Amino acid sequence: MPKILLVEDDFLIAYDVKAQLEDAGLEVVGPASSNEDADALIQPGAVHAAVLDMDLGGVTSFPTASRLKDLGIPFVFVTGNDQAELKGSLAGSAVHTKPVHFPRLIDTLKSLTASK
Repeated sequence: MPKILLVEDDFLIAYDVKAQLEDAGLEVVGPASSNEDADALIQPGAVHAAVLDMDLGGVTSFPTASRLKDLGIPFVFVTGNDQAELKGSLAGSAVHTKPVHFPRLIDTLKSLTASK
């Protein structure tokens, strides 16, 4: 079963996303509400993909995204922010806008983890 790291600082959104992903047959790791919390959950083999809120209480999740990218772990941003904020190696990353369209997000995650 694919393990999805969830990084979201809003408790209600995190709860909803976690429930939707689990209902779709995905295992959720977290949620983590900060880059530090997420960093502690990223271990080899511990996660196969990630869902990242771009804004974690005024701090971007870019450090977590960069670490995931370096480790070859795919991720998707779920955010109300503008995709234009993605610069450098994160430019062109997958972005789903809030409110979350769960069938689309689940399809994306299943595609990213097809071999897991």
